[in-house]
Amino acid sequence: MGKLKYLLLSLLFLVGAAILLGMRFPQGASGSIEGFVRDENGTPIARVSIQAFNIMHGETSAASAQLNGFFRIVDIAGGRYSLWIEAKGYTSAHIPMVIVESGQATRKDIQLKRDLLAK
Repeated sequence: MGKLKYLLLSLLFLVGAAILLGMRFPQGASGSIEGFVRDENGTPIARVSIQAFNIMHGETSAASAQLNGFFRIVDIAGGRYSLWIEAKGYTSAHIPMVIVESGQATRKDIQLKRDLLAK
């Protein structure tokens, strides 16, 4: 009877661990952040560096805006992110909180201002 109890407890532990891991790392349920980067006149800005920092897990993902200003950061876990945006000739921007849901694309359009002190 002692071995049976041990086996049942072990099985219960493994099932519980599998459930917790499944909640932490959902299979095929990554999300994304996408949008356009434009200046104050609505003109697209290309070659913008966008970094997404996962606040809970400390992971960083990045993307660069295309010629039309569109960017997409893909295959990121659901959670809270902080965005850092940089482009030559523009002031840097920081968006402290962007919520990403697993399996969803989160839309975040960004506006940058010209850096009048930049050469």
